[in-house]
Amino acid sequence: MLTLEEALKNWEQAGHHGTREQRIARGKKWLPYYAYLAQRQKDAPFALPEKPNAFVASLLGEGAVRPGDTVLDIGAGLGSYALEFARAGCRVTAMDASRECLDVLKIRAAQWGFTIETVQSTWEEFTPKQTYDVTFSSMCPAICNMEELERMESITNKACCLITPARGSRDKHRKAMMAALDIHPQGGMTTEALHYRNALSLSGRPFQMKSMSTHSTHRISTDTALEQYPIYFHIFGIPEEKSIPFLKTYLEENAKDGFLEEESQMNLAMLFWFVNR
Repeated sequence: MLTLEEALKNWEQAGHHGTREQRIARGKKWLPYYAYLAQRQKDAPFALPEKPNAFVASLLGEGAVRPGDTVLDIGAGLGSYALEFARAGCRVTAMDASRECLDVLKIRAAQWGFTIETVQSTWEEFTPKQTYDVTFSSMCPAICNMEELERMESITNKACCLITPARGSRDKHRKAMMAALDIHPQGGMTTEALHYRNALSLSGRPFQMKSMSTHSTHRISTDTALEQYPIYFHIFGIPEEKSIPFLKTYLEENAKDGFLEEESQMNLAMLFWFVNR
């Protein structure tokens, strides 16, 4: 049977997250890509879905989140979950390292009449001024070992929640292009659900886990692909003089009528647990 020590060792070997300083430096490499995505969304039409997100609805149904709760969204990005929590009547603090993402979040919050506090910071450099009823993080690599999981708990009054990918998640063309460019991320990616599950279970933390899978397709214009992917590939050390010629060839072979049809399989797991005080 797996021990906690073995599970934590497996987690680190799988993620290669490294030291606090290494994680901060690695995170900075992603900022130009997030800024690009945020800029594209800044003036785009936005509407909250008619029904609450299934994971948020589950948290509300289980009493892990209630109207009036203070919620810290770690790595909030463009705010899809922060806005959902605000719509549920929570007092939300959205934390992210990307100023551009937070700017878009604030625009969207204002459109819907929500008040959301924003904090520009990495998790590693975040110094909370209060505790929160709920701490939450979705698709964010910040909670990457037992120490960071415990730090998350230390500022939580009631419940912690993590949403993370499970095995089998992929973007068809992104995966193919990364393989062709021989890109193998060396660390700092989002923790797979299995490692959170093992750490929580073997450390004696009763938790609940919900799963959701979606399969979707969306079209990317070749012009957008030639803008976006060189920024993304640069994170992994691929310079533009290599990525752009590669992309032009790849798009010639795979795009149709000026568009690349991306096929995405997303398998997500939500783990949440109540913090004992």
